[in-house]
Amino acid sequence: MKMYKYIILLNVLLVSSCDYLDIIPDNIATIDMAFTTRANAEKFLATCYSYVPWHASVYKNPGMAAGDETWNSAEKTFYYSNSTAFAIARGLQNANSPYLNYWSGGNDGHNLFIAIRDCNIFLDNIGNVKDITSSEQDRWIAEVKVLKAYFHYFLMQLYGPVPIIDRNIDVSEGQDAVKVLRRPVDEVVKFIASLIDEAVASEGLPVSIKAETTELGRLTKPAALALKAKILTLAASPLFNGNPDFPDYLDENKVPYINPTYDPAKWATARDACKAAIDAAEEGGHALYEFDDYLPYGVSDTTLLELTIRNTITAKFNRELIWGLGNNFVETLQGIVNAPLTAYQQGSQISWTKSMQNPTLDVAEQFYSNNGVPIDEDITYDYENRYEVDVVPEGHEYYIQKEFRTARLHFNREPRFYADLGFDGGKWFTLEASSDINSYSIRNKAGETAGRALDNFSITGYFCKKLVNYKLIMTSSTHTGSTIKYPFPIIRLADLYLMYAEALNECMDAPNDEVYRYVQLVRDKAGLDRETGGLVATWKKYSSKPDKPLLKGGMREIIQRERLIELALEGQRFFDLRRWRLSMEYLNRPIRGWNVSESSETGYYQVRHIYFRKFTPRDYFWPVRTMDLYVNDRLVQSPLW
Repeated sequence: MKMYKYIILLNVLLVSSCDYLDIIPDNIATIDMAFTTRANAEKFLATCYSYVPWHASVYKNPGMAAGDETWNSAEKTFYYSNSTAFAIARGLQNANSPYLNYWSGGNDGHNLFIAIRDCNIFLDNIGNVKDITSSEQDRWIAEVKVLKAYFHYFLMQLYGPVPIIDRNIDVSEGQDAVKVLRRPVDEVVKFIASLIDEAVASEGLPVSIKAETTELGRLTKPAALALKAKILTLAASPLFNGNPDFPDYLDENKVPYINPTYDPAKWATARDACKAAIDAAEEGGHALYEFDDYLPYGVSDTTLLELTIRNTITAKFNRELIWGLGNNFVETLQGIVNAPLTAYQQGSQISWTKSMQNPTLDVAEQFYSNNGVPIDEDITYDYENRYEVDVVPEGHEYYIQKEFRTARLHFNREPRFYADLGFDGGKWFTLEASSDINSYSIRNKAGETAGRALDNFSITGYFCKKLVNYKLIMTSSTHTGSTIKYPFPIIRLADLYLMYAEALNECMDAPNDEVYRYVQLVRDKAGLDRETGGLVATWKKYSSKPDKPLLKGGMREIIQRERLIELALEGQRFFDLRRWRLSMEYLNRPIRGWNVSESSETGYYQVRHIYFRKFTPRDYFWPVRTMDLYVNDRLVQSPLW
């Protein structure tokens, strides 16, 4: 019975089912009953975890589909369409019925204030449980405090200033008490950080998960500190640190909700938080991932590096993952982005092979050349003729089908380009291949295996290979697909290293060796700079801007580009562009891809403008639903809505 109970908790933690034990009561007697035994309290703990938004979902996580990183082929909607996050991507967010409404719930968003309420219920009542050890109680309290902080943070990312719900308000306290107010972002950040500090100081959180069969996915001390680092880095970034765009956005005391005065001390605070998180993570056994799965046959070093990059995301709870939760959508996600590699997949319209959420051409161009610098800076790269079609050169046999003709843009790129993206002629290694040299390759022109003839197709000509586990296969002989689950990353060590480098760089007049070191760790894992020995030497040898890494502004650009590449397709770009105040620059560019309706080489390899999207200053902070403003007339609407 005890083992069954733990399995149920594990399923809730890893599957994040919103209807499992959704019995949070509206009456005191039932709440009291929920905390009469340890078993019931444990179920309530699982309920608090269940509110964590599904990060793998292209419906529920705006980072996955509401920006410019991927685009949806919404022309055919019988099998799959993204009508919420994708509506935001097309500039259709509104105040009457907001998409992904995490404020009051609706349109694929759930009310995170309910999540915070239930965290408060837990914290108020866990002391009533009799059959629980003090160490276990301390741990659960710490976990729920971090979850409560995380829910405030998630709201702050989308809405900016939000109410601070430190305790649940009794209806007997009167209307004014119930009608909560938004608080300036600086206050919200201070509250969130203090909650995490309390959780860490209590020493209730473990340094690492020991009972891996029952507890993977639960919060640890490294996860809590990493979340704090992420929150403080957001607070130090231009969106919230010296943002002059909203001078009239003031609280009831005329205090700006968004501080217009730049404070360099915020970067120092973020720097220290990032370093503390890194130290805790490494103490807890976290390290950058290196492929360690069993393979039934030997593969090349090229394929091993590709598998390291891919398996960083899709390997179950590998050492690089600091916090991530699995849910059923991870399986669905792989079907939504997977490329049909065989005629069987095309003809059968396999329910989970839809290929409908696809990287854009801008994303394909952001990856470095094989020399480790941007392709428009590489003095050896033929940037002007990158869209011309040519025969694949020597040295690409593990990346592209030999003697295939494709765009020169696909030649001589860094390993992450080939590990993250699928494209016409590109190879896609799975265990179904007899060897890595004989991997399937994509055929994406109209009428071909992965082409426009499908009801569901890649509208850009690219596929999210990075998000599909290499063990996921589909064969005509079995007529079944292997089901691969993995925890989608909320934060991993490479993310933390790059945040630390960013904060360090912002704290000084020019970058130092410590800044270079943490960026270099990520680049080393990606197979870059092996010839030159480091990024500074790489820029000096190959870039048209050889002094770029020596300057604070230049290094800022390098770190930002490194984050866009390393964390591509993981839902980070959307939020990074916002915090850097670069969304106006990036999200007003046309969405581009290849002309996938064409079957000929000449027709297919024409750059097509798929959509002209629009991003305005008001889109930095999402609207509160108009009806909610009538219910709480003390609430201030987000600016320019």
